Amino acid sequence: MKAASQYPFPTGLPFREASFYSSSGLVSNVNIGSKDGHDYVVFDYDTNAGEMGRTDTVLAIKAGSPKTPTTSLSRASGLQLERVGDWIFAFEPERKIRHDKIDSLIDDVLKLLEYAKAFPQNV
Repeated sequence: MKAASQYPFPTGLPFREASFYSSSGLVSNVNIGSKDGHDYVVFDYDTNAGEMGRTDTVLAIKAGSPKTPTTSLSRASGLQLERVGDWIFAFEPERKIRHDKIDSLIDDVLKLLEYAKAFPQNV
């Protein structure tokens, strides 16, 4: 994995444990921040897997709950949510988000996580 951005890729992010990680992947456009008490990292990830390569915008949010972030609502939205340690990775396959739409993505994912907290597996 290579990173190129104004922000260095955070070393504590368990990105290599995510199901979509590829050792030949490329990370770019790293943005780091905090919203509503949740640290987040947003980056573009190119799987760099030959003809099947694709670029996705990935949002990683540090959140202790919900334990299981995926619900029918998140699946209907097209977002894939995956918990890895204290982080939840969210992305829509083969979708790169424009920089001016990142705040909206963060808001949407935070709402989906709040919704998922009410499910029995997360109580």
